[in-house]
Amino acid sequence: MDDRPITLTIGTAGHVDHGKTTLVRYMTGKDTDRLEEEHRRGISIVPGYAELELPSGRRASLVDVPGHERFVKNMVAGATGVDAFLLVVAADDGVMPQTREHLDVLRVLGVRRGVVALTKTDAVDEEMVELAELDAAELLESADLEAPIIPVSGVTGAGVDELREALDELAGGPEDGGVGALARLPVDRTFVLKGIGLVATGTLWSGEIHPGDTLYTAAGRRPRVRGIQNHARTAEIARAGARTALDLVGIEAAELEPGDVLLSSPVPATRALDTRIQLLESAFPLKHGIRLRLYHGTRATNARVRLLDRGELPPGASTLARLVLQDGLVALPGDRFVLRSSSPQVTVGGGVVLDPAPPGRRPEPGWLEALESEDWARVVPLALARAPGKGMTAEDLALVVPATPEQIAEVAGANPEVVKLGDLYTLAGEVEAARARLLQALKERAEDRPESPELSVAEARTATELDARLADALISALAGGDESEWRVAEDGVALPDAEGVPPELEEEAEGLLDALRRAGAEPPAAEGTPAAHLLLKRGEIVRLDGGLFAASEAAEAVLDEVKTVCREEGEISLAGFRDRLGTSRKYAQAWLEYADDAGVTRRLGDTRVLTRRYR
Repeated sequence: MDDRPITLTIGTAGHVDHGKTTLVRYMTGKDTDRLEEEHRRGISIVPGYAELELPSGRRASLVDVPGHERFVKNMVAGATGVDAFLLVVAADDGVMPQTREHLDVLRVLGVRRGVVALTKTDAVDEEMVELAELDAAELLESADLEAPIIPVSGVTGAGVDELREALDELAGGPEDGGVGALARLPVDRTFVLKGIGLVATGTLWSGEIHPGDTLYTAAGRRPRVRGIQNHARTAEIARAGARTALDLVGIEAAELEPGDVLLSSPVPATRALDTRIQLLESAFPLKHGIRLRLYHGTRATNARVRLLDRGELPPGASTLARLVLQDGLVALPGDRFVLRSSSPQVTVGGGVVLDPAPPGRRPEPGWLEALESEDWARVVPLALARAPGKGMTAEDLALVVPATPEQIAEVAGANPEVVKLGDLYTLAGEVEAARARLLQALKERAEDRPESPELSVAEARTATELDARLADALISALAGGDESEWRVAEDGVALPDAEGVPPELEEEAEGLLDALRRAGAEPPAAEGTPAAHLLLKRGEIVRLDGGLFAASEAAEAVLDEVKTVCREEGEISLAGFRDRLGTSRKYAQAWLEYADDAGVTRRLGDTRVLTRRYR
């Protein structure tokens, strides 16, 4: 078991049969060609993975991608999410077509750090090695990249130590993908093992996963992690950059497939992306509305390209564009993707996701330019303004803004335009407007109903005109705030001076209560006046059907009489109770229904019996 973090994820690249797999096998001791067809044909078809121990003792993950042109799509899946490249150029061949395309893919994925390995040096003379080195140097220069070029042999091991040292110099902390603690695992393989169940594999892009964690898919599934393996070893934690296999329960094999993403928090799939796209210099001009194949993580889908400000994009140029996707995928701001044409089947460019869930029919240039500026003090208020009345946590904002929750919290805390209520950030102006609306609603309630001036929590929430989560956070903040402005209690929200009952209302209530006490079991009809509501609130009177109110003492005496009759006779009828009270049918009916509502009796046909609690 080795829980040390992966400090570098390295993607191999290069033309078919240039010795990538042989070199990886010599460096790691692992054969990354795991398929029978790969051994039969002598080429890599799907990405292979191996762990590499660097001279410093740090761990790296090697992704051995296919070199054959027919498997470039698999190369893209393997290269997405890597930190650095290991470009393999055979000394007997030099730079070949797939060498260039692989480097193009790495460039559009933003992978600019790496090392070039000149392989098969044991099979050629020094002059051939020098020519191949010049060829590789020209390729790097044309791609505006700098990388050491190291002659090696995957057969004899010559130069491999130097290659390890060069890779070690690239190693650093694992990338977090710009989304902080969110764990994100693009799935590249699923299978069922007897006695274990469903296993999903992939390279963990960000965050951490532990046994017992509940994960989420875009389809709403919630599998639980029963076990973890890192590079075929049992592990207690999966960290970013690690080749990871998860033993999952709570999900069927048919509910998870390659291309899906496992996440530590729900992230919905999107069918549109607002992006910055970049065409390669070798690409053809890109027309507005063209359909291309988009590769993101382990998912590929068709995408309609809508250029923001032009009808055609020339080779080597970049622009803002909306990509309308045929299939949904899980994307976050800052993610990289590759674009390929179907005829001819070549890589034409790629780009970076700016807004993974854009609203409306057209992109908003100002918003996208703000995102590109990485001026988070400017971007955070704009993001909050795009979700009016809702409020967002730092984790919510990290799904919109390509910054970590910690960066967002720091920027938001220093911005006077932004306030924090509980764990929600929102605009200060929005909060002030909501407070003003609530204050006005409280004043109106106090004027209209002085006997009951409180707004219930639900009514207060509605008065703010905010989303329920943000409204509750505001009300909670008010509970610990300036008591001179309002009072928050279990029964609701009220103005601080609303506790005092006007003397004239108090006098009216006392008169009504005195009259109801004298009336006993035959109270007169009364309107639901403020005085009546005040007495109800205090519990001094009760409400009967038919517009009747009665003193609480009278209600208690009547219920005692109902219990006595039922215990003596087993049941009580309307006529019998009318006679027992010596009153009219109207009052007897009202009191029996009140007994039903109070849970003292229940009706059986034309009679009533005591409920179990009062027998």
